[in-house]
Amino acid sequence: MITEWLGSFFALIDAIPTWQLYSVVGVLLVLETTVLVGLVTPGEVVLLAAATTVGSTGDYLALAAIAAGASFAGQTGGYLLGRTFGGRIRASWGGRKIGEANWLRAERVLRGGTGRAIVASRFLAVAHSLVPVIAGTLRMPWGRYARCTALGAVLWGLVYVGLGSAASIAIRESAHLLGPTVTTVVVGAVVVALIVRAVSKRRQPAGEQVAADAPTVAIAVGEAPERR
Repeated sequence: MITEWLGSFFALIDAIPTWQLYSVVGVLLVLETTVLVGLVTPGEVVLLAAATTVGSTGDYLALAAIAAGASFAGQTGGYLLGRTFGGRIRASWGGRKIGEANWLRAERVLRGGTGRAIVASRFLAVAHSLVPVIAGTLRMPWGRYARCTALGAVLWGLVYVGLGSAASIAIRESAHLLGPTVTTVVVGAVVVALIVRAVSKRRQPAGEQVAADAPTVAIAVGEAPERR
Protein backbone atom coordinates (compact mmCIF):
# COMPACT_ATOMS: atom_id res chain seq x y z
CA MET A 1 0.00 0.00 0.00
CA ILE A 2 2.77 2.42 0.92
CA THR A 3 4.67 1.55 -2.24
CA GLU A 4 1.60 2.20 -4.39
CA TRP A 5 0.93 5.51 -2.68
CA LEU A 6 4.52 6.68 -3.19
CA GLY A 7 4.41 5.60 -6.82
CA SER A 8 1.22 7.63 -7.39
CA PHE A 9 2.72 10.65 -5.60
CA PHE A 10 5.93 10.61 -7.66
CA ALA A 11 3.95 10.12 -10.87
CA LEU A 12 1.76 13.12 -10.04
CA ILE A 13 4.71 15.40 -9.23
CA ASP A 14 6.72 14.26 -12.25
CA ALA A 15 3.80 14.99 -14.57
CA ILE A 16 3.81 18.70 -13.70
CA PRO A 17 5.95 20.78 -16.10
CA THR A 18 9.08 22.03 -14.34
CA TRP A 19 8.39 25.72 -14.96
CA GLN A 20 4.87 25.41 -13.54
CA LEU A 21 6.07 23.51 -10.48
CA TYR A 22 8.85 25.99 -9.77
CA SER A 23 6.47 28.93 -10.30
CA VAL A 24 3.99 27.53 -7.77
CA VAL A 25 6.82 26.93 -5.30
CA GLY A 26 8.06 30.49 -5.73
CA VAL A 27 4.62 32.07 -5.25
CA LEU A 28 3.83 29.98 -2.17
CA LEU A 29 7.18 30.76 -0.57
CA VAL A 30 6.67 34.49 -1.13
CA LEU A 31 3.21 34.35 0.41
CA GLU A 32 4.41 32.14 3.24
CA THR A 33 6.16 34.91 5.14
CA THR A 34 4.46 37.96 3.64
CA VAL A 35 0.85 37.18 4.54
CA LEU A 36 1.65 34.39 7.03
CA VAL A 37 0.45 31.57 4.74
CA GLY A 38 3.28 29.53 6.23
CA LEU A 39 1.28 29.14 9.42
CA VAL A 40 -1.16 26.97 7.43
CA THR A 41 1.03 25.47 4.70
CA PRO A 42 4.70 25.31 5.75
CA GLY A 43 7.10 26.15 2.95
CA GLU A 44 9.27 23.20 3.92
CA VAL A 45 6.54 20.78 2.85
CA VAL A 46 6.10 22.47 -0.53
CA LEU A 47 9.84 22.65 -1.17
CA LEU A 48 10.51 19.05 -0.15
CA ALA A 49 7.75 17.85 -2.47
CA ALA A 50 9.13 19.85 -5.39
CA ALA A 51 12.66 18.65 -4.63
CA THR A 52 11.62 15.07 -5.39
CA THR A 53 11.78 16.00 -9.10
CA VAL A 54 15.44 17.07 -8.95
CA GLY A 55 17.48 14.91 -11.28
CA SER A 56 20.67 16.85 -11.89
CA THR A 57 22.98 19.45 -10.40
CA GLY A 58 21.38 22.09 -12.59
CA ASP A 59 17.91 21.24 -11.26
CA TYR A 60 19.22 21.35 -7.71
CA LEU A 61 20.81 24.77 -8.08
CA ALA A 62 17.83 26.20 -9.96
CA LEU A 63 15.28 25.10 -7.38
CA ALA A 64 17.52 26.17 -4.49
CA ALA A 65 17.93 29.61 -6.09
CA ILE A 66 14.17 29.98 -6.58
CA ALA A 67 13.55 28.91 -2.99
CA ALA A 68 16.13 31.35 -1.63
CA GLY A 69 14.93 34.25 -3.76
CA ALA A 70 11.25 33.67 -3.00
CA SER A 71 11.95 33.24 0.70
CA PHE A 72 13.94 36.46 0.83
CA ALA A 73 11.21 38.33 -1.07
CA GLY A 74 8.54 37.01 1.28
CA GLN A 75 10.50 37.91 4.39
CA THR A 76 11.12 41.37 2.97
CA GLY A 77 7.38 41.78 2.48
CA GLY A 78 6.76 40.69 6.08
CA TYR A 79 9.34 43.22 7.28
CA LEU A 80 7.67 46.04 5.36
CA LEU A 81 4.24 45.05 6.69
CA GLY A 82 5.56 45.18 10.24
CA ARG A 83 7.29 48.49 9.65
CA THR A 84 4.15 50.01 8.12
CA PHE A 85 1.41 48.68 10.38
CA GLY A 86 3.39 48.04 13.56
CA GLY A 87 1.61 46.21 16.35
CA ARG A 88 -1.76 46.46 14.65
CA ILE A 89 -1.12 43.15 12.89
CA ARG A 90 -0.40 41.42 16.18
CA ALA A 91 -3.49 42.96 17.81
CA SER A 92 -5.76 42.14 14.88
CA TRP A 93 -8.16 39.19 14.74
CA GLY A 94 -5.68 37.17 12.69
CA GLY A 95 -2.84 38.06 15.04
CA ARG A 96 -4.83 36.87 18.04
CA LYS A 97 -5.64 33.62 16.24
CA ILE A 98 -1.93 32.99 15.77
CA GLY A 99 -1.55 33.03 19.54
CA GLU A 100 0.46 35.24 21.84
CA ALA A 101 2.80 32.35 22.68
CA ASN A 102 3.93 32.14 19.05
CA TRP A 103 4.46 35.89 18.86
CA LEU A 104 6.53 35.84 22.04
CA ARG A 105 8.61 32.93 20.76
CA ALA A 106 9.43 34.82 17.57
CA GLU A 107 10.17 37.95 19.58
CA ARG A 108 12.63 36.07 21.80
CA VAL A 109 14.43 34.80 18.71
CA LEU A 110 14.70 38.32 17.35
CA ARG A 111 15.75 39.92 20.61
CA GLY A 112 18.66 37.51 20.81
CA GLY A 113 20.57 40.34 19.20
CA THR A 114 22.83 38.19 17.02
CA GLY A 115 22.78 37.72 13.28
CA ARG A 116 22.92 33.97 13.80
CA ALA A 117 19.55 34.08 15.55
CA ILE A 118 17.98 35.77 12.53
CA VAL A 119 19.62 33.31 10.14
CA ALA A 120 18.47 30.35 12.22
CA SER A 121 14.90 31.68 12.46
CA ARG A 122 14.32 30.61 8.85
CA PHE A 123 14.59 27.00 10.00
CA LEU A 124 12.09 27.42 12.88
CA ALA A 125 8.47 26.48 12.30
CA VAL A 126 5.98 29.32 12.81
CA ALA A 127 8.69 31.71 14.01
CA HIS A 128 10.05 32.20 10.49
CA SER A 129 6.69 33.63 9.44
CA LEU A 130 6.46 36.00 12.40
CA VAL A 131 10.06 37.19 12.81
CA PRO A 132 9.96 39.44 9.69
CA VAL A 133 6.81 41.22 10.92
CA ILE A 134 8.31 41.74 14.39
CA ALA A 135 11.61 42.92 12.88
CA GLY A 136 9.73 45.58 10.96
CA THR A 137 7.66 46.52 14.00
CA LEU A 138 10.81 46.99 16.09
CA ARG A 139 12.35 48.92 13.19
CA MET A 140 15.46 46.80 12.98
CA PRO A 141 18.00 48.42 10.61
CA TRP A 142 17.20 47.22 7.09
CA GLY A 143 20.80 46.55 6.09
CA ARG A 144 21.47 44.17 8.94
CA TYR A 145 18.11 42.46 8.57
CA ALA A 146 18.55 42.01 4.82
CA ARG A 147 22.03 40.48 5.13
CA CYS A 148 21.03 37.96 7.77
CA THR A 149 17.77 37.13 6.04
CA ALA A 150 19.48 36.58 2.69
CA LEU A 151 22.03 34.23 4.25
CA GLY A 152 19.30 32.28 6.04
CA ALA A 153 17.24 32.01 2.84
CA VAL A 154 20.20 30.68 0.81
CA LEU A 155 21.13 28.10 3.45
CA TRP A 156 17.51 27.06 3.86
CA GLY A 157 17.05 26.57 0.13
CA LEU A 158 20.24 24.53 -0.25
CA VAL A 159 19.48 22.32 2.76
CA TYR A 160 15.85 21.53 2.01
CA VAL A 161 16.28 20.97 -1.70
CA GLY A 162 19.20 18.68 -0.87
CA LEU A 163 17.16 16.75 1.69
CA GLY A 164 14.18 16.38 -0.63
CA SER A 165 16.21 15.23 -3.62
CA ALA A 166 18.30 12.80 -1.55
CA ALA A 167 15.22 11.29 0.06
CA SER A 168 13.54 10.98 -3.32
CA ILE A 169 16.50 9.13 -4.83
CA ALA A 170 16.69 6.77 -1.86
CA ILE A 171 12.96 6.03 -1.85
CA ARG A 172 12.66 5.61 -5.63
CA GLU A 173 15.52 3.11 -5.68
CA SER A 174 14.30 1.09 -2.69
CA ALA A 175 10.54 1.62 -2.76
CA HIS A 176 9.95 -2.14 -2.94
CA LEU A 177 11.68 -2.50 0.45
CA LEU A 178 9.81 0.31 2.16
CA GLY A 179 6.65 -1.64 2.97
CA PRO A 180 8.43 -4.58 4.65
CA THR A 181 10.77 -2.20 6.45
CA VAL A 182 7.94 -0.17 7.94
CA THR A 183 6.13 -3.34 8.96
CA THR A 184 9.26 -4.70 10.65
CA VAL A 185 9.83 -1.44 12.53
CA VAL A 186 6.23 -1.32 13.76
CA VAL A 187 6.25 -4.96 14.88
CA GLY A 188 9.60 -4.47 16.61
CA ALA A 189 8.32 -1.38 18.43
CA VAL A 190 5.24 -3.26 19.64
CA VAL A 191 7.34 -6.19 20.87
CA VAL A 192 9.72 -3.89 22.76
CA ALA A 193 6.79 -2.04 24.34
CA LEU A 194 5.24 -5.32 25.49
CA ILE A 195 8.54 -6.52 26.97
CA VAL A 196 9.08 -3.25 28.84
CA ARG A 197 5.54 -3.37 30.17
CA ALA A 198 5.91 -6.99 31.34
CA VAL A 199 9.22 -6.26 33.09
CA SER A 200 7.81 -3.19 34.83
CA LYS A 201 4.83 -5.22 36.08
CA ARG A 202 7.11 -7.91 37.50
CA ARG A 203 9.28 -5.38 39.29
CA GLN A 204 6.43 -3.42 40.82
CA PRO A 205 5.10 -6.18 43.17
CA ALA A 206 8.64 -6.93 44.32
CA GLY A 207 9.16 -3.29 45.19
CA GLU A 208 5.85 -3.18 47.06
CA GLN A 209 6.78 -6.33 49.06
CA VAL A 210 10.08 -4.80 50.14
CA ALA A 211 8.29 -1.69 51.26
CA ALA A 212 5.76 -3.77 53.23
CA ASP A 213 8.45 -5.81 55.01
CA ALA A 214 10.53 -2.80 56.01
CA PRO A 215 10.39 -1.93 59.73
CA THR A 216 8.50 1.18 60.70
CA VAL A 217 10.29 3.70 62.88
CA ALA A 218 8.24 6.29 64.75
CA ILE A 219 9.87 9.70 64.91
CA ALA A 220 8.58 12.32 67.27
CA VAL A 221 8.82 15.78 65.85
CA GLY A 222 8.96 18.89 67.93
CA GLU A 223 9.55 17.23 71.31
CA ALA A 224 12.76 17.90 73.18
CA PRO A 225 14.53 14.94 74.78
CA GLU A 226 13.76 14.48 78.48
CA ARG A 227 16.58 15.55 80.77
CA ARG A 228 17.42 13.56 83.89
